[in-house]
Amino acid sequence: MGLETKSGKIVLLRVNEVGDVFGPANDNMQVEVVVQLDSHVAGAASGFKLRTDGSQPVRQGMLDLLRDAFNHGWRVGFDHQIAAGKTKGIIVRVWLTKDPPQTTGGTLVSGPLLGTVVMR
Repeated sequence: MGLETKSGKIVLLRVNEVGDVFGPANDNMQVEVVVQLDSHVAGAASGFKLRTDGSQPVRQGMLDLLRDAFNHGWRVGFDHQIAAGKTKGIIVRVWLTKDPPQTTGGTLVSGPLLGTVVMR
């Protein structure tokens, strides 16, 4: 099972009950949190368990980050373990990044206290 990195914007964030399965019989995962990014290939997904155990605080933190990213349209990155030939991976860490600033043709002009963007 290899460790791969994914990043992109969340297009699906699903939370379900313990024991639910996501995916077909030959390529599925039994997890409580499922994420699909705009960079996933069709049918692919990643997820993790959200159980009452020693890892619960970390996993709850990962879910909180994913929820914030989904709600605000932020870019998310994560490492997931995925078996060769499969499209479903188990997330082991999550991080957020902001998109780089967009250039819209404006000019940054120095103002008295703060920079001011002037659109021309």
